[in-house]
Amino acid sequence: MILRVPKIYLINKQQLVRTLFLVGMLVIYLGSLFPWFFWPLGGFYLAIGAAMFVSAMVIDRHEQYGFFNRQDFLIPMLLYILLSFYIIVVNAESPKNYIINLFHIAIYYTLFRVSTTQLPSVSDFISKAMGWLLLVSMAFFLLYVLGFPLPSVNAQFRDGFYTFSNYFFFLLDDRSLSWIIPRFQGVFLEPGHLGTATSFLLFTQSGKWRRWYNIVLIVATLITFSLSAYVLLTAIIIMNLWVQRKNFIGKLLAVAALFGIIIAGSFVYRDGDNMLHDLILLRLEVDDGELAGNNRVTEDFQSEFDSFLESDDILFGREMDYDISGNSGYQVFIYDNGFVGLILLWTFYLLSMWAAPDRRAWAAVMFIALLAFLARGYLMWYNYYIPFFCVAFSNYLPPPLKSSEPSTAAT
Repeated sequence: MILRVPKIYLINKQQLVRTLFLVGMLVIYLGSLFPWFFWPLGGFYLAIGAAMFVSAMVIDRHEQYGFFNRQDFLIPMLLYILLSFYIIVVNAESPKNYIINLFHIAIYYTLFRVSTTQLPSVSDFISKAMGWLLLVSMAFFLLYVLGFPLPSVNAQFRDGFYTFSNYFFFLLDDRSLSWIIPRFQGVFLEPGHLGTATSFLLFTQSGKWRRWYNIVLIVATLITFSLSAYVLLTAIIIMNLWVQRKNFIGKLLAVAALFGIIIAGSFVYRDGDNMLHDLILLRLEVDDGELAGNNRVTEDFQSEFDSFLESDDILFGREMDYDISGNSGYQVFIYDNGFVGLILLWTFYLLSMWAAPDRRAWAAVMFIALLAFLARGYLMWYNYYIPFFCVAFSNYLPPPLKSSEPSTAAT
């Protein structure tokens, strides 16, 4: 047997590029969800991720396999630079944000340059990593629910705006300590953040939901009891069926029947005294034309937003009064960045994924992104953009017919 050292060296470099890229993606993905063990890092996790990406591109630069070989990156990159600096300027952010934005630019540049054939491995790697993390977290959370004494410490984030009991493998919001079964949020900042993130990862895993890590993601989504996550997951199921072009009506009816059974069960179980009924279904009731769960903004902020729409600030936004807290969704983004920022955001989203190979996949991503923007407004967070980007460039197109199969084009 002849040992060819140069060949081994090439394989190791190729694997090194791939490892740096995937681990870097996981770092920035987790960082955008604010897990407690990233809190001491602040925005430094971006520097770690950017350093991994730059290292991967430098190693890959003179190799033949071309991990970063896309050439249509210029327009998306210019749009991102314009949008990101616009947001910094109109919000009068501190000089350090200009430095932080350089890390963001390096990260997005890497994402736009990577070969689209590598993107399925990105979503699979992040989904598996989240699957392991949440599996351990849910195991300890179950022990807590069953009454096992677990060690914990007090923790807070953003100068006490968030306060928790930190059980190390999961967080409990102090506001939920009196509940018999609190909402699950893993090691992350909010149940809604986790439920939204797991829903988007499931979006990337179309056709693979029976795999163990996706089952973990489904369970985690459900026990967050997040209305926005439930709505997004339902929409994702429907859009996945539409994109796959496989017996759409029949499968849609089956999904509707399953949801109907679950909803009916929530009204019967314990006479409706359960978390699904109280946290989800009651928020879907309509009273005087208003949805009960439509509480993305406070009354104070809604009044402020109404006055904003009638002012000269409507183009470039108005400085947020953070004494009016507890708000999220599209109104907050428009208030902060104006309608110019809104146009730049959606121009970036539409065009950065315009080269998607399947127009249905592109349309599905835009629809889910719109729903997410209406509810939470955080479209530039990596736990939003990375899954959307992966789905858009997944090859959903049906495979070509084999030569032995009759063509149906004429019919």
